[in-house]
Amino acid sequence: MSAVKAFLKDGMVVAAIMGLGDTIAQLVIEKKPLNDWDTGRTLRFGALGLVFVGPVLRQWYLFLESKVPKTYTPMRRGVTKMVVDQVCFAPPFSLATSFLVLLINGEPADRIRKRLYETYPTIMARNYMLWPAAQMINFSFVPLGYQVFYAQTIALVWNCYLSLILNR
Repeated sequence: MSAVKAFLKDGMVVAAIMGLGDTIAQLVIEKKPLNDWDTGRTLRFGALGLVFVGPVLRQWYLFLESKVPKTYTPMRRGVTKMVVDQVCFAPPFSLATSFLVLLINGEPADRIRKRLYETYPTIMARNYMLWPAAQMINFSFVPLGYQVFYAQTIALVWNCYLSLILNR
């Protein structure tokens, strides 16, 4: 599969899962009636997956794969990748994703700054409750070609949470 096709495939998978996460957040968790479903919000959240989250995750996983020695045992590789992922990647990626959600929802710059100040510490605290274990499994046992998909299946729950906290 060409690199462009792989990026597009990952982007489309992430877009669908992020859109589904927002839909679940609205219809199941927020208990909105179907006629009050904000499809624009869902499409914006999904589009973010297509153009940002999917491509960035794919590139990040390829980078990790190339930098962590293949001579390590699978478990050591998984632990190394997870630590690097959670220390170096998760904080700026979560901040960027949160910023972009607020931006594409049309919030003004001063409101975005205030919302990030209020929500980012909680987002990161919740991140560390979910993602280290999920990424240990991902990096230790899931083949590289399926790592974005695996992460996004876990992210279905995460995306519901992000949608709820960022779309208040």
